[in-house]
Amino acid sequence: MTLAQLPHEQCCSGCDRADIDKFKKRYKGDKYCSTCYARIFKKRACPKCGEYARLPKNDDQAICNECIKKQPCIRCNQTNKPIGTLNEYGVVCNSCSVYFRPIERCERCDTPSQKLTHISRFGDDLRVCPKCSTRDYETCPSCYKYRLLVQDDTGTKICKKCRDNAKKKCKQCDLMIPAGCPNLCDNCYWHKNLWEKARRNIKAFQSPRLQVQYEQYLLWLEDKVGANKAALYVNKHTHFFIKTEQLWTDAIPTAEQLLAVLRTSGLRKFELVTYWLDEAHHIKAALGDKDFCSQQDQIEKLILSLPQPSTAYDVVMSYKSELDIKMKDGKTSIRSIKLAIKPAVALMHYVCASGATLPNLDHVKAYLIDFSGQAAALTGFINFLNKKFDTSIDYVAFKKSKNFNEKRKQKVEKEIIELVDKPLDNKEDILSWVKNGLRYFHNLTYVDSLKIKFEMISETNDGFSIVLDNQSYWIPRNHKKSDV
Repeated sequence: MTLAQLPHEQCCSGCDRADIDKFKKRYKGDKYCSTCYARIFKKRACPKCGEYARLPKNDDQAICNECIKKQPCIRCNQTNKPIGTLNEYGVVCNSCSVYFRPIERCERCDTPSQKLTHISRFGDDLRVCPKCSTRDYETCPSCYKYRLLVQDDTGTKICKKCRDNAKKKCKQCDLMIPAGCPNLCDNCYWHKNLWEKARRNIKAFQSPRLQVQYEQYLLWLEDKVGANKAALYVNKHTHFFIKTEQLWTDAIPTAEQLLAVLRTSGLRKFELVTYWLDEAHHIKAALGDKDFCSQQDQIEKLILSLPQPSTAYDVVMSYKSELDIKMKDGKTSIRSIKLAIKPAVALMHYVCASGATLPNLDHVKAYLIDFSGQAAALTGFINFLNKKFDTSIDYVAFKKSKNFNEKRKQKVEKEIIELVDKPLDNKEDILSWVKNGLRYFHNLTYVDSLKIKFEMISETNDGFSIVLDNQSYWIPRNHKKSDV
C-alpha cells in the first residue's frame, strides 16, 4: 500500500507522514506527530483562563485542555463528566462517545452498530454488537435482571451479585430484597417512578384546583391498580386533565361538560379516570347521553368523508338538517338519522366519482346493484332529492322493475360462481354458500338471508337443508366436498 492509499486518519495531519508509531497530539479530530506538534502548537496565554499552554498558532480562539474539560458535552449538555473524545464540534463525554463512532457491521450477525466490542469469554476474537455480546444472558430467578448467570451451591443458575452477596434492605421500606436488585424493592421503585412523573406533569396545569384534583386522582389510581400500573398509566391519563383544564377553573366539571369536550370516545379512552370521577365526585355520564353523542360523531364522520366544498356535501348537510327537525319534533331518533345518512353519503360518493352534480336513476341503479340491502334506507333521501332539488327519480317504479331484480340476481350469481370451487372448510364458508344460495335459488331477500345461523343448517348427501321461519329450504352443495 502506497502513502496515497493509506487512510487519512493513519497519517499526520501536519506533514502527511505515515511511518509514525505514536502521535504526539490529537486536536479536533486531527493527529499530529511530535515534529508538527512542536512546529504548530506554541505556548501562549489561554484566552479563557489566562494560563499558559501550548495552543495551535493558526487558531486564535483555541483554549487550553483544562478549559476544554469544563465544557459541556455537545450531545447531552452535561458537565464534569469524563471526556470520551474531542471532535471538530467540541467535547463529547465518555457515555456519548459511542454515538460518534463510525457505523460498522457486527462480525457475528452482520447488523450495523456503533457499539462493537470484543467479549473475551466467547473466545472468538470477534467484534460484536450489544445483542450478540449478551446472547448468553438469562433472567436471574432471584432479582429478575437480565444478566450472565452462574450456578450456586445448589446448582441453580443465578447472577453473580445474588450468589456472592447476602440480601439487603430496601432503602424505603426495609423489606429484604436480593443483592442483585437496585436499592429499592419493586413497589418502592414504581412508587418513586410514579411521583417523579407526577411532579413533572403537574407543572403543566395553571389551575391550583386542578393540581389538587390531579394529585387526588393519582393517589386513588395507585391504590386501585398498584404503583407499577399507575406509573405506566400516568402520562396517558394526564392528557384527560390537559384536555379538560378549562372546565376545572371554578368548580369540578359536570358529566355534560366532560362529554361535550371529550365525546364518548374520549370518555371510553380514559375509563379509569371516569371511574374515579364517579367514586370521588359522583359524576357519571348517562348511557343515553353517551350513545347520542357517539351517534352524532359517527354521522359527522360520514358526512366529512365527502369532498369539501362540494354540492354533494351541501346536499347531505341539507338532508341532515331536515332530519334534525324531525328528531326535535319526536318523529325520528338519532340512530335512524345515522341509518338514513349512511346510504345518502354512499350514493353521493358514486355521484362525485362520475363527475355529476346531483344523483340520477343511473347512479341509484349502480349503487343498489352493489348494495341491494340499502334500497329501503335510501327511500327517504330519494324523496328529499325529488322534493328539494327536482331530480325526478322514479324510485318506486325502479324498485319494482324486473331489470333491478335481474341485476341484483346477476350480482348474487357472480358471488355463487366465485364460491363454486372454494372448499367449504369452516363455518364461515358454509354460511356464505348457504346465504348466497338461498338468495339465488329461492329469491330470499338480503335482509332475510342475514337471519341464517349455522345451527339452522343440516348437511345432507347432496346438499344443505335449512329451516327458516318454519319453512324448509334445500340448496345443492358446491363442487368441493365439505370437511366440516
